[in-house]
Amino acid sequence: MRPSARSREFANALLLAALVIVRPGLVAAQTSPDKFLGFQLGADRVLADYGQIRAYFDKLAQETPRLKVVALGETTLKKEMIMAVITSEKNMRDLDRYRDIVRQLRDARGVTPKDAAALAREGKVIIGIQCNIHSTEIASSQMAMELAYKLVTGQTPFDAAKVLDDVILLLIPSQNPDGQQMVTEWYRKYVGTRYEGGRMPWLYHPYSGHDNNRDFYMFNLAETRNVARVLYHDWIPQVYLDEHQMGSSGARFFIAPYAEPFMQEVHPLVWRSIQLMGTNMMYALDRAGMKGVVSADRYTAWMTGGGDDGAWTHNVAAFLTEGASARVATPVYIEPGELSPEFTVSRSNFINPWPGGWWRLRDLMNYELTFNMAAIRTAAEHREDFLLNFYTMNKEAIEASGPNEPYAYVISAEQHDYLTALKMLDVMMIGGIEVHQADQPFLADQRTYPAGSFVVLMSQPYRPHVKALLGPQKYPEMRQYPGGPPVPPYDNAAWTLPMLMGVDVQLVRKPFDAKLKKLTAVPYPTVAPPTAGPAYLVLDASLNASYAVALGLLRENVQVVRALQPVGIGARWLPTGSFLVKNDAAARKVLAPLTSKWHVSTLALDGIQNLKTAPLKNPRIGIYQSYGGNMDEGWFRYLLDSWNVPFVTLRNKDVTEAKVSGGLQSKIDVLVFASEDEPSIVNGAPEPGSPAARQFQPLPPEYAGGIGKEGIEAVKAFVEGGGIVLTLAEACRFALKDLEVPARDPVQGLSRTDFWCPTSLLRIKVDTESPLGFGMPTETAAMFASSVPIDTFIPPSVDWERRVAATYADDDLLMSGWLIGGDRIARKGAVVDITYGKGHIVLVGIRAQYRNQSHGTHKFLLNALLYPRMEGMPSQ
Repeated sequence: MRPSARSREFANALLLAALVIVRPGLVAAQTSPDKFLGFQLGADRVLADYGQIRAYFDKLAQETPRLKVVALGETTLKKEMIMAVITSEKNMRDLDRYRDIVRQLRDARGVTPKDAAALAREGKVIIGIQCNIHSTEIASSQMAMELAYKLVTGQTPFDAAKVLDDVILLLIPSQNPDGQQMVTEWYRKYVGTRYEGGRMPWLYHPYSGHDNNRDFYMFNLAETRNVARVLYHDWIPQVYLDEHQMGSSGARFFIAPYAEPFMQEVHPLVWRSIQLMGTNMMYALDRAGMKGVVSADRYTAWMTGGGDDGAWTHNVAAFLTEGASARVATPVYIEPGELSPEFTVSRSNFINPWPGGWWRLRDLMNYELTFNMAAIRTAAEHREDFLLNFYTMNKEAIEASGPNEPYAYVISAEQHDYLTALKMLDVMMIGGIEVHQADQPFLADQRTYPAGSFVVLMSQPYRPHVKALLGPQKYPEMRQYPGGPPVPPYDNAAWTLPMLMGVDVQLVRKPFDAKLKKLTAVPYPTVAPPTAGPAYLVLDASLNASYAVALGLLRENVQVVRALQPVGIGARWLPTGSFLVKNDAAARKVLAPLTSKWHVSTLALDGIQNLKTAPLKNPRIGIYQSYGGNMDEGWFRYLLDSWNVPFVTLRNKDVTEAKVSGGLQSKIDVLVFASEDEPSIVNGAPEPGSPAARQFQPLPPEYAGGIGKEGIEAVKAFVEGGGIVLTLAEACRFALKDLEVPARDPVQGLSRTDFWCPTSLLRIKVDTESPLGFGMPTETAAMFASSVPIDTFIPPSVDWERRVAATYADDDLLMSGWLIGGDRIARKGAVVDITYGKGHIVLVGIRAQYRNQSHGTHKFLLNALLYPRMEGMPSQ
């Protein structure tokens, strides 16, 4: 018999009453969340939206001196993102002093152990709690209000006055305010219908969706950058909790410690601190009768770019919690037989199974309140330990030495794409890495580096982060049993930043002499405006930023052509595909602000009469957007927005009804299908009978379906008429199957024991004379993640032609990560240019814009947008 909702609510009330010790000295705040909102927080089918959450924290800050609201910056959609600082009234007056103490303990240089001990005795442990980065994981955004209220009023299972005198809590009620508002509004709209608690038809972060928790080493997103300032620059917490939700049929909560494998770059004290904190949190839950808590399961101690694992390499005891989800705020009933079998029996990392039954938003919040209180108390009880450990880890990072310890990484000023190298430095410095620049040439490991080169000394507090970002990864070969299928990583197997960005970085093991200055900002070059004189101005196609300038010129109707051969300027040769602009007053007027914005210098050329060239047109770009939210599509929009490139979004009807409105060619020149499985593009649903189909949540009718047969025919007609269709990674299978491209995927259908490459970096060879390879180096790294290798063959008719622009290397294929069966794709196509009729189908089987991290392969995409129009291409 299912327990009634009333009896469950009564039990919850008794449980919370048992956990609370009211401290009369902390009752200044009068307004509870329930009173402010006008409903019971955590009750079924009601939610507070971000506007209400923000207003409540402002109200609480007016009522108590123990809470202060800090603006962190704007979100992607220009909301103000906030953080609540909660501590004692005395600490609040001296926040700058306590922040200075942790900064001294972090920087560690010149701080003796005796000094550090004195600072730790004086200091306060700073603990951060990040809620609701994934917007459908809504519980923590609601819990945050209640946690704050209980702390400032003393309704806690500890002496709040004493604990808040030892702790400074940084509480971020939602790391994704835009998405929290979206999800709440969507949920409210469909309460009482069959779609109650169902998914939205779009991403809950405008660009990244769920990938916003994969951005904590790249810092693309406004929200991630806001949090990075908190973590590594402004507040520097020693403990950090990142609170999430997961599926409904397993454990009720996961709390770190993590599963294997683990990153050995991370200091042992980080892992031990996580074990200490996690054990106390789980103890508090079991003591409160809250069952079903697991650790060391599924979620690994391997970096993914998440908020927790990005902090490990910064010597922070950062950890993940994952709670079983309700249907947003709608309760679910789980029969005992519906629980995953491994979560029905007790074992050492899952001691107290949950028996099944009702599971509510309120249950999630109760668990979160309980373990957050335990985490705060643990931080207070070990205040000096956490502060001294932080000092110890940073000091050891600075002083690390030995035969296997590298001295520095050097980033030469001579780069294939110097401006992208500077972008990489920007990413590193946001993450707190110290970077120096050489004033003069220097010699290191028998290589001479020019003046202006950059040096990342390993002697710095965030040494583990330097090693993790700049060195290659070797993912442990973990099998289900000896010789059996590989155990998949939770996410990334590799993330090596220089490989992703196409930057030459050299590891130097032995000390060297160089005149260095520490950077406080990335030294982007100041560019002089172009002047009259030479007949033409040239933009180097090696630079990603040159494409932004060229697209900006075309948008203003300035004529731009591409060189179809290398361009010699004095002793320098620019690559095939470089951009040529006639140097007249009108062009210079448009060009000057563009070159200044993107830091791109132009080169002078007297004439182009001896060059083979092809004209460009301003591309009208359309991006197909299916209903349901496609993260890769969001990242493609981010890429275009970051370069100020206009585009239109095409929904199903825009494609299926194109014939009625004059065809797709009347609206666009380039049609982009971001990485997405073929059934979702065509049908708007997974393949019938597939595992995904069993979990598929239907959308309201107006959002249902895909492009169907009519859309396929419209896309074919678009290509035949001269359009360019750009398909990325998984979407290449749509081109292979539905557009009938004469090629195949050589690994489709293979088992993991035959071929396996989980989010790893592979070596590819590039045809730089192919229009898609213009500006690229002849060899580079490519991200393989749900990628599609392309096996071309002789076309069946003269209607088709193909040119392979990039292939997988036949030796030393794996650069970073994990690869099984690499011979299956060696010499196969990674990027292929297909001609059909008057147009092109571009197959980019790699993840050329993976989470906007793989800048080194962006040019494959940019070249598809700026494809030169001429006869005889792409055939040789």
